[in-house]
Amino acid sequence: MFRLRHLTVFLLALPLAACETLGSSSSEPVPDLVVDNSPACPATAVLADAAAVTKLRPGAPAALRDPANVAFSAEMSQPMLECYYDRDRNRLTVDIEFAVKASRGPAAQAADPQLDFFVAIVDADNNVVSKSVFHGLPEMQGRMANTYTQSVNSFAVPLEMEKRPYDYEILTGFQLTPDELTYSRAPRPLPQPRAANR
Repeated sequence: MFRLRHLTVFLLALPLAACETLGSSSSEPVPDLVVDNSPACPATAVLADAAAVTKLRPGAPAALRDPANVAFSAEMSQPMLECYYDRDRNRLTVDIEFAVKASRGPAAQAADPQLDFFVAIVDADNNVVSKSVFHGLPEMQGRMANTYTQSVNSFAVPLEMEKRPYDYEILTGFQLTPDELTYSRAPRPLPQPRAANR
C-alpha cells in the first residue's frame, strides 16, 4: 500500500513535468535575460562657478578683469568615475579623474600656485551630504600651458538607508577664495573696435 501510494504521486507528477518540457521546447525563441552587472555610479558635474580659477598678481583688484594681472589660470573638465559598489553592505567607493587645462599668465610668479579643489556629494534634493577639499599642484612640465590629469582614489560616498548610488550626484570644482570668485563673476571687457581703414 505504501509503495502504491508513492507510485501514484510519481505518475501524477509526470504529466506536469512533460508539460514544462514541451513548453520550453517551443519553436518560438526564448529571449535572453539581460543582467546589467556594471557598477552603479552617481551622476557627475562641475559646479559652474568653480569650473575655472584665476590667480592674480598680489594686490591686483579682483573686480577688474585685466589680463595683464593674471599670474595663473586653470579650468577643469567633467569628472569620470570608476565605481566599486558593495550591494550587500550598500557601500560605495569611487575613483575620480578629471582633466585640468592650466596656463601661466603675464604676471606669473617664480613658483606655480597651489590649486585646491573639492569633491561634494549632493542628494536628489540638492542638499550637500558631504564635501572634501584636496590640495593639488599644477603639472606644467616646464611649459607655459599644459593639460594634465587630476585624480582622487577610493573616495567613500556616504549612502543613507534605502538609497542607492544613482540617488546622488558628485560635484567637483576649484576651491575659490572670495576674490577669485569675484574675478570669475566680473564682466568681461568688450573688445576694442578696430580702427577704420582710411
